[in-house]
Amino acid sequence: MLQGNQHKLVLCATANHLLAGYWRAGKLQGNQKFANDAIGHQEFSGFLQQYPATPIYLIADAVEEDYRLESLPHTSGSAKQELVTRKLNQHYRGKDYRTAHFINRDKDKRKDDNFLFVALNNDDFMQDWVRIIQSVEAQLVGVYLLPMLSQVVAKQLKLMAPHILLCEKLSSGLRQTYLHHGRLRMSRLVSNVPDAANKLGYFYLMETEKTRLYLMSQRFISRETPLNLVLLSADGSTQQISQGISQEQGLECSDVNLTSFAENLGLPANLILQMPELLHMQLLASGNLVDNLAPDGLTKHFQFGRLKQAIKVASLIIALVGVVAAGWMFKQGLDNKAALTQAEQDTVLQQHRYDEVAKNFPVTPIGANDLKSAVELHKVIASYPKSPRRMMQVVSAALEQPSLANVQLGRLRWVLSGDVNVKDDDKSIPLPATSGGNSNATLNADPASLSEIAFVTAEISNFTGDYRDALSSVNRFVASIKADNRVAAVEVLQEPVNVSSFVDLQGSTTDEQSTQKQPAFFKLKVILKPQQAPAENLAEVKQP
Repeated sequence: MLQGNQHKLVLCATANHLLAGYWRAGKLQGNQKFANDAIGHQEFSGFLQQYPATPIYLIADAVEEDYRLESLPHTSGSAKQELVTRKLNQHYRGKDYRTAHFINRDKDKRKDDNFLFVALNNDDFMQDWVRIIQSVEAQLVGVYLLPMLSQVVAKQLKLMAPHILLCEKLSSGLRQTYLHHGRLRMSRLVSNVPDAANKLGYFYLMETEKTRLYLMSQRFISRETPLNLVLLSADGSTQQISQGISQEQGLECSDVNLTSFAENLGLPANLILQMPELLHMQLLASGNLVDNLAPDGLTKHFQFGRLKQAIKVASLIIALVGVVAAGWMFKQGLDNKAALTQAEQDTVLQQHRYDEVAKNFPVTPIGANDLKSAVELHKVIASYPKSPRRMMQVVSAALEQPSLANVQLGRLRWVLSGDVNVKDDDKSIPLPATSGGNSNATLNADPASLSEIAFVTAEISNFTGDYRDALSSVNRFVASIKADNRVAAVEVLQEPVNVSSFVDLQGSTTDEQSTQKQPAFFKLKVILKPQQAPAENLAEVKQP
């Protein structure tokens, strides 16, 4: 089927004239006949200029046609093309208009391909028309043989006999086309058809006999082959001829009136009577494409036109896709912008809600890092079998005495150990060497057998050099701790002043720095009594 442009020019060239028809959307819009002379050529050139860029389909109704039926080995692709081209060159070397019409494939073991090789032996009658088409750079789609369209006529008329001789009276003469199972095998055109009705029947009979003898010589049929003769006409003029041939010659002959067939195709019957070729032209314009005989050089303008059209269509598609994509991206941008605006509004709303709730939060001077350190410290303390709460309560109660307001706590190290002679490992304040025992007891020991020991480092605040008063404050602090029932023992590890007789005195009364007072540090070791019963202040921890 023909595809593409809805506007078409269909031409039919004979030895004497050229019939041109203009079709739009499969409907004949007008036709014009041009004589095969200088005036007709000039008129045809002006006619083509009225339809620029319109595809042209040229039908050749020639006398000198050649048909050869051959079988080729079954191939495909480029191998098939090379084989067909070689066979065409073998039969029709030097011929411009030729083609290979595929018929069918054999059903035997070889399954060869059957081709009908067709060519115009003499194309002089159409050279002037082709030259004019090329001169105006018209888009020639192809050149087609009229008998191939006669095959389409027989197919649409549903002529099913195995051997059909189709007889058509055309403007160029009588054309007889032999069809084997509906496929073209041979066709011949006889000009100089007599006008007298009494001679027309004899003419049909004589030409049919000549065609029959030719088919027998080419071994298309045998003498016993029943040949079905079909006469086509638009006015029923061949009905009497058909009856005469059937009665006198014993041939199976039938008459087909083309009036209703032409009307179904959209052609008026009066046009078929005047120009029978319009029927074949209408079939071609309606989309029934047959094999093209034209060489590639004649159809280059049409191929370029198709390429330009394809580029235009591709450009339009790309532009359309680009517009759609741009619209989609624009919509996505609007959606994203709307979502961003909504997110910003939600953020402002949530921040406002947070500020309203935060107004009711308690004010704390403790920073986030300090809170984190406290939580981590709590986790470490919770890992012990006992809590340092009781030791802190003892020391805190002693520091709350009014007479000990000048004692400032600097450090408290709490130890849980089974050895009461454990030493403090703090190196910031030198301690005298003592006989120590083992280090901290392992956490796996029984909590009831472990002693709570604290190493308390403190300082006499606002110390002015009065060592007597400093020692008195230390003694009061020790007595206050001992007075607690929870305390087992308190030991002074370091006095505010070193009273050992073995210490050397150094310095000068004239030294400026000697007037500066040294800080009065002291250190205690506090041992608590074992708890008799579980206390509420002990933290519940998971034993390792």
